[in-house]
Amino acid sequence: MLRLDVGTLAFTAAMTSMAGGFVFAAYGLTRHGDRRWSSFSLSGLSYGLGLLLVLHVGTLTPVLSVVGGNLLLAVAAMAIHAGCALLTGRRLRPAVYLGFLAAYMSGALYFLYGEDSIGGRIASASLLRAPLFAHAALMVHGLRRVETGTGMLLLEAVLAGWACLLLARGLGVAASGPIRDLIVLEGFHAAYYTMAGLAYVAVVIALLLIDADRLTALLGKEVSRQAEALGTHIARQIQTQDDLRRSEADLRAILDNMPDIFYRTDREGRLLMVSRSVENLLGYRVEEVLGRDAAFYHGVPESRAALVAALEAAGGSIIDYELQLRHKDGRALWASTSSRFYYDAGGARAGTEGVVRLIEERKRTELFIRENQALIQAMLDASSDAIMLFKADGTLLAVNEVMAERFGRRASELTGSCLWDMFPPDVAKARQAAVGRVVETGLAIHYLDRRGELYLDNSIYPVPGPEGRPDKVAVYSRDITAQTLAEAKVATYLTELERSNAELEQFAYVASHDLREPLRMISSYLSLLERRYGSRLEGDGLEFLAFARDGARRMDHLVLDLLEFSRIDRKGSPIIAMEVEPALTQALRHLAPAMDESGAAVELAGGGDLPWVMGDPDQIIRLFQNLIGNAVKYRAPDRPSRIRVSWRRQGGEWQFTVADNGIGIEPQYFERIFRIFQRLHTADRYEGTGIGLAVCKKIVERHAGRIWVESVPGEGSAFHFTLPAAG
Repeated sequence: MLRLDVGTLAFTAAMTSMAGGFVFAAYGLTRHGDRRWSSFSLSGLSYGLGLLLVLHVGTLTPVLSVVGGNLLLAVAAMAIHAGCALLTGRRLRPAVYLGFLAAYMSGALYFLYGEDSIGGRIASASLLRAPLFAHAALMVHGLRRVETGTGMLLLEAVLAGWACLLLARGLGVAASGPIRDLIVLEGFHAAYYTMAGLAYVAVVIALLLIDADRLTALLGKEVSRQAEALGTHIARQIQTQDDLRRSEADLRAILDNMPDIFYRTDREGRLLMVSRSVENLLGYRVEEVLGRDAAFYHGVPESRAALVAALEAAGGSIIDYELQLRHKDGRALWASTSSRFYYDAGGARAGTEGVVRLIEERKRTELFIRENQALIQAMLDASSDAIMLFKADGTLLAVNEVMAERFGRRASELTGSCLWDMFPPDVAKARQAAVGRVVETGLAIHYLDRRGELYLDNSIYPVPGPEGRPDKVAVYSRDITAQTLAEAKVATYLTELERSNAELEQFAYVASHDLREPLRMISSYLSLLERRYGSRLEGDGLEFLAFARDGARRMDHLVLDLLEFSRIDRKGSPIIAMEVEPALTQALRHLAPAMDESGAAVELAGGGDLPWVMGDPDQIIRLFQNLIGNAVKYRAPDRPSRIRVSWRRQGGEWQFTVADNGIGIEPQYFERIFRIFQRLHTADRYEGTGIGLAVCKKIVERHAGRIWVESVPGEGSAFHFTLPAAG
């Protein structure tokens, strides 16, 4: 005798429900992803897989078999309820589902770990699912009041029956004794799984009937509407034949006056219709092209076949497809077409139709853009700086080869890639922040970057977009490694030079100071010789003694001048804001005896009060004294000495001029006279050591100024110098 236990029938029910789930899924895909079918599909698949896990309770771990299986059974119940809610237009309530799932799994876990009871698990699972199925039946029942049909009735009956079975099963198990082995149970327990499997089959049938009923109702309404519309249309056709003829004439007028070419071909590619614009654009009369194969005016033989292949590949319709057409005079013209296949009443392809537009101007523009892009790239590559242009998100728009070489790539390879991907994460983050500031503020930034042994001078500039707001940035990066290293060397050399100059100044000071001691001794002994033996010396002896004494005196003056020259930088007073008038007055006071003796006169011609400058007062006195003293010394013998001191403002400095009417200077000596110990005349004509103008030059340079001379021999000289203004 055949014995059917739970294990056998539950396995059959699992396979049946999973098959139903696949049917739901397949049908749902054909319905373009209808979510109702997705829910029912999920229910069938979850129920079947959950049963399989529960049936393998002896071979799988309790977690996988009992917990996993019951979780899937709970999901199956929620999914079928959600499918009914979607079917009836109700809103899904996730909170209810979460509460149900929590209660369901709490019962399963309690009767597994708290009290290991197969009957307890069956009873809690059945009693918790029964209200869910009952509510689903009520939702369908409510819809059935307005949407009658066999499918709705069947679905309501299946859900209500299932709820009753679950209730009876739960109460029965709760009232019976403990269950030791679910798999070997017979009778009602086994029959339940048979009915559960058949329930999914019934649900599939019910849903198919519901869709069929809905489609029938929809088709009935549509047929009625179409019949009514057809009657109205026939009536209107009868009444508007003249309007249609006028419309056809208007359509032809529109086609004939449109700037583009409208065409239609038959299945073999022969032209059935073409607008009159073909005459202006391609030079053909309409009568010349009608009935001919459209391939005759394509620029290349295979162009027509390529167009048809493109239409087939694009599903029968293309937009802005570029091709070449042939003008009647033989010229090849670039055109763009938007075309499609059209079909006859039987659904067979009847031919091709579309609009053709000449795009010669667009092609010229594209060529111009490409040429300009090539020119811009050539200009970028001609720069020795690394240059790139990119969007705020890092997308590179243009890169020159110098920049690309830093990344070990070609410029063409970098265009379109993301700049941030080429840096380590921390460096990329810092670069993004800097670019973000430039885009946000619209202000360029400049910074120095050291990368290994490289020193880079980087500038980031905002680039405005179409609306005027910055949306891109341009980066200019100059490799200043050689310059930086050279500057470091120069700084080292300057430090050494300053140290050397200090040592030289110290040496000059010490040497000058120490040289005076032997000179004083020489002068003393010469004076002693003259007193003791002067009476015994005759003409040449006395003359030689006078020469020696004069040489010692001149040598002492040279040493004193050299000592003074060395003190200009080392022993100068601080440079302060000072008024020039007291310094000039003091210089003239020192020169008063010489000026009175020579009859020289000094004129101040600055057009106002003497200015304030930044200077060392003692050295400014010495500067004026030397220049005016030279004018007194080198006066012309045939006229009285006239000296003119003037001044004028030039930006941040004052320019002073000391002009005279003396003997003048030859142009070839303009530079030489400012060198130390350089004289243009012998000592017997003009006294001095040749250091006065060198001192003037050193004083002016200490004050960050300039000094130069203009002169005409025999007429006079003008010495100019500048000093920084005090305000």
